Amino acid sequence: MELQFSEEQILLRNTIEKICIDNSDLKTLREIEDTKKGYSDQFWTQLKNLGLTGINIPTKFGGSEMGLLDQVIVYEEFGRALSLSPHLVSSVICASLINKLGTSKQKKEILTGIASGELITSLAWLEEGSSFHKEGINLTLSKKSDKYYVTGKKHMVPYASEANKIIFLFRDNSNIGAAIIDTDDPGLTFNYQENHAKTSLYEVTFKKVEIDKDNLMQKPNFWEIWEEIASLSQILIAAEASGGSERSLYIGRDYSLEREAFGQKIGSFQSIAHYLADGYVEVEANKLMTYQAAWSFDEKKDISSLSALSKLQACRSFREIAATTIQIYGGMGFTVEADPQLFFKRAKHLQNYMWDEPYLENQIENKFFNSLRGTL
Repeated sequence: MELQFSEEQILLRNTIEKICIDNSDLKTLREIEDTKKGYSDQFWTQLKNLGLTGINIPTKFGGSEMGLLDQVIVYEEFGRALSLSPHLVSSVICASLINKLGTSKQKKEILTGIASGELITSLAWLEEGSSFHKEGINLTLSKKSDKYYVTGKKHMVPYASEANKIIFLFRDNSNIGAAIIDTDDPGLTFNYQENHAKTSLYEVTFKKVEIDKDNLMQKPNFWEIWEEIASLSQILIAAEASGGSERSLYIGRDYSLEREAFGQKIGSFQSIAHYLADGYVEVEANKLMTYQAAWSFDEKKDISSLSALSKLQACRSFREIAATTIQIYGGMGFTVEADPQLFFKRAKHLQNYMWDEPYLENQIENKFFNSLRGTL
């Protein structure tokens, strides 16, 4: 694996860093927190102008089709700035679903729109009281004559109120499928769901929403493909967590060189220095593991275990480092006026986003024991 970034990758990182500094700083984050829209138009426009909304889309549909390692570089900067936008759900997850499972018509119409940034697509996956497992999807379609309808609810749907289309997962006997619907359908209701990270999440209610059969995506191996896309997404979430934990660590370090106790800077205390040193080791190790996972994907190697390890460890470290930074700040670190709590909230959100810790641990355990059985 090549650990040295190319000149193009360094330029990409510097470009994204500047965009985030200029259009997605912590002041902007405070302005968009807990709003129904949940992201900055100015930041999204910059992503569109640079072609980053087509980051995971083939060039024939107007995308840039970046390698995953390049995408990791982008998401590290997103994490460092705590940037919020529908980029992951629209440009990566939904775009991948359509690219792998959609019809030629769906690809031409939807992927082109996502790549330009003019069309935002969200994913409705989770259900109340359910899990991340296949068995957690219980929403079904009903059929009358030659038409399909859906009635039910999905939870934690990101940026649903701003999306033009929603892809929702449903159950068809023992199989899982997906359908694409327009968000202006009168049978849809959106209710903002308050959450600790103050991001844009919605409960979406479907009431006899008609589904055009041309908007169905059903294949026998749907769930297998979905897990591949989810694994790819875990790596980008890990990159976001790595970027966030690194910045949180340096915020804590800088404050330890300002705050005084007993007549000296607290950064000179061994206990504080050891915490910061341990955090630095964690950050660098997590970045390396995330790079390895992305490189493995680009080299068409199996990433199921690496992606789970990367996401599990990077998000766990992010939470722990963010908590340490809060402690370095003292009582002020818990207040909304201080910056450390912003990183801690995002860390908790990323830990549970897409796949949570129990699901990831179960995936890693299965992979480990299956490989062990092969050696016996």
